[in-house]
Order: sequence, then structure tokens, then C-alpha cells
Amino acid sequence: MFNNKKEDTLSRSATGKNTAPSLLSSDLVVNGNLESEGDLQVDGIIEGDIKTQKLTISKTAVVRGSIEAEVVMVAGQVTGQVKARQVTLSKSAKVIADVTQEQLHIEPGAYFEGNCRHFAVENDKGQRRIEKSQSGKTNGAATSASASEAKQVATNAG
Repeated sequence: MFNNKKEDTLSRSATGKNTAPSLLSSDLVVNGNLESEGDLQVDGIIEGDIKTQKLTISKTAVVRGSIEAEVVMVAGQVTGQVKARQVTLSKSAKVIADVTQEQLHIEPGAYFEGNCRHFAVENDKGQRRIEKSQSGKTNGAATSASASEAKQVATNAG
């Protein structure tokens, strides 16, 4: 009869336990690397590398370093490298980074400068190929890039 709202706000970590997302406050400055098996939300400044399952970078956040995660959502600033299965840049994002991903979503108004590489789906040998797809700047363009689209753009341009 009653819904358990606690389940909705908790995430399941790699160990199978329900855990609350970790929140790094806007008044927090971290000089060093962060590693988590769960979800992480950054509102402050991080000078270092981040490795986690799901990373949310809020409008007030600044990250300088490399990011490795399954899902990355950026509303703030990122400088460095991003490697994730799914990357979303919201309209307030400012990203100056090389991005390696399977899915990339860029909302109108987002600023992105850097190289974009696509993780190819695993081949018969179980290895991943990284294909060079696009490089350059975009500001305000709605984009959802796939490897085949990027190859077509590169073929037509070159």
C-alpha cells in the first residue's frame, strides 16, 4: 500500500548493496583522486582523477583531471579526459576534454572543445576498438553522435 521511497533514491553498488550517492558539496575543494563503486555527485572543485559508476557534475562544479565512469552527466566545467559508456553535456556544460564514449548527447548551448572517440561494440575476440570519430569545437549545436555518423562526416569533409 505504501511505496518505499528509499529504494528510489538509493543506487545499487558493484557489491550488490544499496548505497546512497556520495555528494561533494559546492564549498569543497579536493586535490587528489576519487574512486567509488557507486554514484558520485560533484558540486565543488576537484583537482584530480575520478573513477566511479555514475558521475554527475553540477553547474557549480569544476573538474580538472581524467574521468572514468559508466555514465557521466556534465552541467559544470570539465578539463581533461572523459571515458564513459554514456556522456551527456547539458546546456550549461563547458567541456575542454578528449571524450571516449559509446553514446554522446550534447544539448543546445553546451560548449565542447576536444577530440571525440567512439567505443565500438565488442568484436568476436571480446576486444574493444576505439575509432577516431570527430575533433573540434561545438557551441550550441544539438548532437547525438554515433561512430557511423562521425565516419560519414569525416568522409564527406576529407
